[in-house]
Amino acid sequence: LNVINGKDDGSFDPEGIVTRAEMAKMICVVLNGGKDPSLGNVSNYTYTDTVGHWAAAYIECCTTLGIVAGDGTGKFNPSNTVTGAEAAKMLLVALGFKSEIEGFTGANWAVNVNVRANQKGLYSDLTISVDEGLTRDSAAQMVYNILDVEQVTYKYTLVANGDGTFTSVTEIDKTADNKTVLEDKFGAVKVEGVVVA
Repeated sequence: LNVINGKDDGSFDPEGIVTRAEMAKMICVVLNGGKDPSLGNVSNYTYTDTVGHWAAAYIECCTTLGIVAGDGTGKFNPSNTVTGAEAAKMLLVALGFKSEIEGFTGANWAVNVNVRANQKGLYSDLTISVDEGLTRDSAAQMVYNILDVEQVTYKYTLVANGDGTFTSVTEIDKTADNKTVLEDKFGAVKVEGVVVA
């Protein structure tokens, strides 16, 4: 699907560790249906350490979509390795999960991410430590795993408090007919058949 490419020497390097910048690019390509998106040149950098970086446009795109964030000091650390939990958070937000609603920020962000990632099958067929750097083969498996996951939308409900005020309750809309990533981004059609003979 053109999401992950080999190295210049023709190898795939399955045990190589994925960087944060590489993960941002993979997600941009997935969200663009397997095509390298046309993002143009970055003129206003969000992070001080992405100026002139080969993946700056991908990082800015993911930042705009809320998929990635910096380290709180104005840096993105594009060459640092991405952990399994960090990659899972990026992929879950790409699916439509909202970090602030799901608890993907703050002290327990990794636990909340890993619970949701397990529920959605992002770690299926993987034996990884989610706190360690993600290898290229594991990244490929995680990206493959999200292809058949339904994207998420939320519904917002106003609940009367009884004192003339309202509270907004946000929850995942389970009634929505959400397409999988493969259906929505790559135009795949899913067909179920029954063998009768």
